[in-house]
Amino acid sequence: MNLYDFGVFCLSYSRKDANFVIESYKIIRMDKNINYTPISSLDLKKMAGAESHVFNNDEVSIILNGRPSDATFFREGEVYQLPEPRLLLFLRGEADVHLDLEQYHFQKGMVILTTSDLILEFEHFGEEVEVCGIAMKEAVQVEESIALQATPRDFELLLKMMYLLWDVATQTPFRREVVQPLVRAMVANVQYMKQASDRLVEQKAVSRHQELFQQFKALVSQHCEQERNIPFYADQLHVSPHHLSAVISKASGHSVMYWINRAVVLRAKVLLRTSGLLTYEIAERLHFPNPPAFNSFFKREVGMTPSAFRGLQGDRSRVT
Repeated sequence: MNLYDFGVFCLSYSRKDANFVIESYKIIRMDKNINYTPISSLDLKKMAGAESHVFNNDEVSIILNGRPSDATFFREGEVYQLPEPRLLLFLRGEADVHLDLEQYHFQKGMVILTTSDLILEFEHFGEEVEVCGIAMKEAVQVEESIALQATPRDFELLLKMMYLLWDVATQTPFRREVVQPLVRAMVANVQYMKQASDRLVEQKAVSRHQELFQQFKALVSQHCEQERNIPFYADQLHVSPHHLSAVISKASGHSVMYWINRAVVLRAKVLLRTSGLLTYEIAERLHFPNPPAFNSFFKREVGMTPSAFRGLQGDRSRVT
């Protein structure tokens, strides 16, 4: 059997009191009635479709080839509260769903891990949807809902684990001590995938920050004689001044003005040591309003006046 030809929909029941969740949600969605929908109130065979294969006992409910089709449950615009945590995998089709007020677009390869007392609303539910999922009845606690697009490799691994779970759960007698660890392993695997995904996003963000930092330094080197204000460089890089400041600070540990001033100082040192220009001529070339302004800037940044720096003995290695 091809791993993408089956689905498992494993559901559970929780006895937690959900009144607070329902009432707090009604504050936000006064125009909606909430359907409290524990698994015990559902006809799993009907909900999963005629082609599904259902296994159900006091420990776990499983559906293979789950193609949700129950119009009494999957009604667009209806709001449901699901008391039990669930792990769902999207094998086929598309759906637009609100989970605890967050909107998601589900498609093939999506993995959804939900906490207990989840608030669910179907905005759109495609006709070709096929899902799989697991949850143990009161055996697994989920602290954080997760919805992510899995890599093909990770998704296939979860399907293999699902298929193994089905094989073990349908053995007689029921092997509770084996089924529960398998379910926990699947939940842990999804949590690991989320952590790996977060790390990848962070790495990409760092990479983007470094790229922007390098572009910024190149622009500063090119324009520092004339432009010494943050909005100019932000405009050149097509970002806001605030965003530029935040990125440069995070990427380098220094402010935007630190790098601009450093470039101006370096240019001034080179001119003082190699050009033969007078101090006032250097001030003009670097677009300072007057020589005193240049002298004040240089002394603040270097600790001595331009004339004192020019008078120092030493080779060009001192130009840093």
